[in-house]
Amino acid sequence: PVIARKVILFVGFGSIAKHTAKIAKVFDMKVHAIRRSGVIEENERQILDRVYSLNDKEECFRNADFIVSTLPDTPETRDYFGVKEFQWMKESCVFVSVGRGTVVDEDALVDVLEKKRICGAVLDVYKNEPLDKESKLWKCENVLMSFHNADLTQD
Repeated sequence: PVIARKVILFVGFGSIAKHTAKIAKVFDMKVHAIRRSGVIEENERQILDRVYSLNDKEECFRNADFIVSTLPDTPETRDYFGVKEFQWMKESCVFVSVGRGTVVDEDALVDVLEKKRICGAVLDVYKNEPLDKESKLWKCENVLMSFHNADLTQD
């Protein structure tokens, strides 16, 4: 599928998201982000097309083609992506989790993946690492998994 002009939404916009957003712009993607402030900083104007506040979560989830979680693990972000959030996503949406695994309700994710309610998921982090060999994620056909190695390193 063509990714040009598709909306990639970053939930959390720290270092990993900023570097990834620069790559997305090269592919002519529309780069959106959710952040507490809801404001685009001056030095981000070349990479961000739109920023949402936390209150706009439903609207931006419904409009995104790719949703990339780079959230940290805090009491406020645990299970940030749950049943409701996955139901808001388009059937063609790809969910990517590279921040902290604790922000994803894995049972809710498995449910939408098994029912093909979203196109698929790319996961680098999990609630419990290493991922339990009994996890239902292993049986999902529409998920690509790696093992907490999508961090930003010098090499």
